[in-house]
Amino acid sequence: MNGSKNKWLAMLILALGFTVIGQTKKPPSGMVLIPAGTFMMGASNGQEMEKPIHEVSLDAFYMDTHEVTVAQFRKFVKATDYVTDAEKKGGCIIYDGTDFVKKEGVDWRFDARGNPHIKSGDDLPVTHLSWNDANAYAKWVGKRLPTEAEWEYAARGGEEGYTYAWGNKGLSSTVWANVSDENYIKVVDWPYFKGYDDGYVFAAPVGSFPPNTFGLYDMAGNAWEWCADYFDENYYRKSPKKNPINKTPNERRSMRGNSWDGRPNLMRASRRTSDLQYNSYVDTGFRCVKEITH
Repeated sequence: MNGSKNKWLAMLILALGFTVIGQTKKPPSGMVLIPAGTFMMGASNGQEMEKPIHEVSLDAFYMDTHEVTVAQFRKFVKATDYVTDAEKKGGCIIYDGTDFVKKEGVDWRFDARGNPHIKSGDDLPVTHLSWNDANAYAKWVGKRLPTEAEWEYAARGGEEGYTYAWGNKGLSSTVWANVSDENYIKVVDWPYFKGYDDGYVFAAPVGSFPPNTFGLYDMAGNAWEWCADYFDENYYRKSPKKNPINKTPNERRSMRGNSWDGRPNLMRASRRTSDLQYNSYVDTGFRCVKEITH
């Protein structure tokens, strides 16, 4: 009985925010509170860069419930006349019916097939964006990109410590995320989850699948998400326990979450990857976090 009561209270706190000196502070619109906590980061059965498993403590923060959408990014561009790296560097990658190839003139305004987004695509995660582009947007809205630790903690459900964003069991027939499925491999020859069909070949509108325990959508699949950290595959062996972020400069930035081509055995919340911070891809987007001010 006490366990059920505590779980109910925790859900109520997440819904309402938290209390500071007798006042309830609600999350900003479109965000949820990720409470302070400690978790075990990494995986023993994953890539070497996911090791060693180590304890991390984080302060509370707010996180976008969804990946940033095409419509949201359009507002940013209209307000600032921002020009993305894809526009400066000769386009981005699309699926041409046979393979994924770079096509000149393609940018965030286009979908995975190279077609211009129409109104019905406004709720898709914005992609074809570099880390530089994502960071510029985050600053404009008064937010920032999440650290790798914040992202993994949020994806795992905090101290629940789930292996995947949806829990501890791999995908079966129950649809939890937009990944490489029976639908995707009708178009693209790729490893996939047999017997699983999420209904989408490429990107799905944000929030199309159930949220995790924090109320966050698409923390697995749909689009890769840029993180704040410079990428170092050995960072876990030297990272601090409290609020870690790798600030040692190099050309690569971390990405998390996998995308619509997410393969079996690679959908762990702990999985890491990276790319050059000025590169942009057809399946890479982002979401933001925000500091909690008192």
